[in-house]
Amino acid sequence: MSTPNLRDAFENELRRVLIQNHANFPDWYSTLGPHARQVVDNLLEEDVTPELISFSQTAPEEEWSAFQFLVMIAGGNPSPNQALSLTNFALGDILVEVREFRKIEK
Repeated sequence: MSTPNLRDAFENELRRVLIQNHANFPDWYSTLGPHARQVVDNLLEEDVTPELISFSQTAPEEEWSAFQFLVMIAGGNPSPNQALSLTNFALGDILVEVREFRKIEK
């Protein structure tokens, strides 16, 4: 595995831990629609797959407009060579959303 891929793999695992252990995660997660929730569940378990990209493309419009990570994944390259990078960007976006969740509510 190349150095950039190793870095992405490590960052992906770290971000999964940071997201799930963040104090805002349960409240943020509860705001997700069913489609977005399934995407997040998958991302917290594994890297983006072509199937997850296809699934994200079928999200309802209201979920697309509410969650940037859905749009990111839906527009992603289904090549296995891009899975780590796309996962990294999507998890990064989710981590920002989770961290900012309480600030936005107030």
